[in-house]
Amino acid sequence: MGTDAEVVVVGAGPAGLYAAVELARRGVAARVLERLPAPHHQTRATSIQPGTLELLACSGLADEVRAASVPVRRARVLDADLGLLGEMPYADLDCPWPFQCSLPQWRTEQVLAERLTQLGGVVERGIVVSSMEERDDGVLLRLEQADGTSTAVEAAWVVGAGGAHSVMRTSMDETLEGFTYPGTVLAANIGGHSDVARDASNLVATPGGFVLLVPLPDDRWLTFVGDLDDDEVAQLEHEDPSELVAAGIGRRITGDVTVKDVGWATSFHIHQRVVPRLAEGRRFLLGDAGHLSSPFGGEGLNSALHDAQDIAWKLALTTGGHARPALLESFEIERLAADHHVLDVSEKIDGMARSAVEAARTGIRPSPATPAQRTALARSRCLLDITYAGSPIVGEHLGPGVAPGPPGPGERFPGRAALTGTAHHLVVSGTADPAGLEHLGRRWRGLVDVVRGVDGAAPSGALLVRPDGHVGFRGVPADASGLAALDAFLDSYLVP
Repeated sequence: MGTDAEVVVVGAGPAGLYAAVELARRGVAARVLERLPAPHHQTRATSIQPGTLELLACSGLADEVRAASVPVRRARVLDADLGLLGEMPYADLDCPWPFQCSLPQWRTEQVLAERLTQLGGVVERGIVVSSMEERDDGVLLRLEQADGTSTAVEAAWVVGAGGAHSVMRTSMDETLEGFTYPGTVLAANIGGHSDVARDASNLVATPGGFVLLVPLPDDRWLTFVGDLDDDEVAQLEHEDPSELVAAGIGRRITGDVTVKDVGWATSFHIHQRVVPRLAEGRRFLLGDAGHLSSPFGGEGLNSALHDAQDIAWKLALTTGGHARPALLESFEIERLAADHHVLDVSEKIDGMARSAVEAARTGIRPSPATPAQRTALARSRCLLDITYAGSPIVGEHLGPGVAPGPPGPGERFPGRAALTGTAHHLVVSGTADPAGLEHLGRRWRGLVDVVRGVDGAAPSGALLVRPDGHVGFRGVPADASGLAALDAFLDSYLVP
């Protein structure tokens, strides 16, 4: 089958746009199809975590995101009078930016879309993908245009980022397995006055439920109000969600919070779900198309962006003829494990929020977390502990008696934000076999850049840092044997 497009991306939300950006940075012009005729202006997901900022830095986007957003440096739990009950600071995280960036989703999408345009890409809007059929050498997509006409597109690869109601997932006969939490929640973008900190996410736990207040640019707030009681749910049947926000906050908070206006509002149920498979043949699922998590952790958008980055560098090497099948096969293995980890963390944070509400009702408070537990949870929440250990495309070669410290194979390389370009990086410290380095540099030219003096490297040895900033291979020492093992490892999934 001849193809009209090497890669088609279905959906121009954050995941789809970032996948297209990362493909374009690597010379692959994806065709991006979006059903909405124009960009939306909804707040939706707002938290961009430190671990995601590191990826955006490699894409040249971190500075713009930081400039447009509000830094959130801690998570706080408050009582109904806005008194402090507990706090989780991010200051001690080992990363360049120890804070979350709070930015409305529409603005995040705008930043990504502008970057895509700079790279020569375009979003085709008002196009609905009605069906897709995989063949031996590609995928046939049927498109419904805004004027009612139908066309067909043949693509070598398709990336499905169309959200929770993904036509891609349907074509793969996959379902989002898991559960839905009981209760209904309001979400809104509000303007007003409050005494709560604007450098923190503030969970107000009260006998009547919870209110989450997270700062947004322009002195606005993202708020969640829940769980709604029966009367509030009944009101949703005949009133717009925006009409319930001020009253819902007032019923739960006795402290000083005044709502002056509601710019956007919706009601929703909280899900904890994931598909059994993220890939089938030439089709790949990203973001909400493959997994849904509680918004309390602020990780859903971030996990979607990590999905996008992962498939982009692997697809680019594949389309360029530099990858063996093992590389694309690793997408599902690695991202499914990472997404399950994100869901576990999200469930833990959601449980803590609900426990705080229950404590407000009963007066019985759980034992506080230890400093070590708070630090570990903060790292997890900020996506700094994602690891691909056990993946078929990570490995190591250690000399006799060598017991190196972190980072290990599959773990995040702490200095990844400083690594530029789109290639693998071989980070060398201390002494290394000159002939082995020369051979690697010559054989893997354009695919592996050899660098020294990078922060985060071990005192000695060689670390292969993949394009996603995770350690692909660790060789200690970087002697002839270690570098030969690295050469063989690269040959297991790359083609020179």
